[in-house]
Amino acid sequence: MNPPSDFLLIERINQCPKLASLESINETLANLLDSEDSFVGQIAEVIRLDPSLTTRVLDLVNSIFFGSKEDHHITGVEEASIFLGLNRIRELIAATPIIEEISALGKKSEHFSWESFWRHSIGTAILTREILSIADHKVEQEADYVAGLLHNLGILILAITFPEIFPHVYGKSHQSLEELTTKEVSLVGWDHAKMGAYYLWNHHISEEVVEAVHWHNHPLKATVNPKLAAAVQLAEFLVRHLKVKGLEKFPDPEKEELHTLEGWNILFSDHQEDDPEIINERIFSSVERLGQTLQTII
Repeated sequence: MNPPSDFLLIERINQCPKLASLESINETLANLLDSEDSFVGQIAEVIRLDPSLTTRVLDLVNSIFFGSKEDHHITGVEEASIFLGLNRIRELIAATPIIEEISALGKKSEHFSWESFWRHSIGTAILTREILSIADHKVEQEADYVAGLLHNLGILILAITFPEIFPHVYGKSHQSLEELTTKEVSLVGWDHAKMGAYYLWNHHISEEVVEAVHWHNHPLKATVNPKLAAAVQLAEFLVRHLKVKGLEKFPDPEKEELHTLEGWNILFSDHQEDDPEIINERIFSSVERLGQTLQTII
């Protein structure tokens, strides 16, 4: 089977429904979240002004942290804000419009396992932020969380735009990520990272997020913010190490392989004064916490 031309590929991707704008957060709420003088009550009041936003926050909080245990559900916005803390509220509010749109897209494909994709994506988003914090590297706004969340968006795009090809890639087992992406290129012409990056670029998502999605499997090729792409690579590897693979079928990575990844050298090669064991300990402490969080996601 010959892959389609780039022109057909681009035409099909362009026909995918649009994602919600990443700037859909209420400006007043964003300002409150960025202010050191804000109180949880103030933030909750702003959230309550928007019934749709209130529903999104409560639904997302409960689905992530309490699964289907209805007797433990949080019903108040202020309670949710106190429980999560301001940073997590900021992350969730930034991410919910995107999550909703991706979920809606996923339902358009009969081959797509939304739950697996969601668990892997949210895990990578959380760990991307944790890893960049350990590496002492800051990014603009929510770029770390959003890049981690959207890194495998191209898999969903492939499921929607080429439903006849999708099962031939994601319905089969592969020995490695490289083998899987090689199969994508041979059948489609692009791998999922490039498809996701093109889709985001075409919808005016920030350059560093687009680049991180494009090169999360090969962060040495990134030029705008290689450390962001590197963090996504490490985060995805570690989420797979937790056996939260998403849709891909290949062997679980070994813990020792982490230090062989391009992303490790990009982020930590200049930390000569830091004990590698301490860095390792901090990273795997974050991984352990994430594992506990992901167990509650439905």
